[in-house]
Amino acid sequence: MKPQNFPEAKLAWMIWQTLEKLNGLLWDRYEKDFLFFGFENEDRNEEPTTSGTEQIDGSSPEGSTSFET
Repeated sequence: MKPQNFPEAKLAWMIWQTLEKLNGLLWDRYEKDFLFFGFENEDRNEEPTTSGTEQIDGSSPEGSTSFET
């Protein structure tokens, strides 16, 4: 490491350590809420989202138009 980079690297290390500590504190406090949000997002991602989208071959799904308003 170059001597002129040392202060920047030390600051980056201190910020990373502080963020890790904050991450732990937040998980300790809000773990159930975070898990709920994660499951909620997974449920949304599993819902069918085919309306108005193009198929792999580039054609539109049956009964839909290529211009939607």
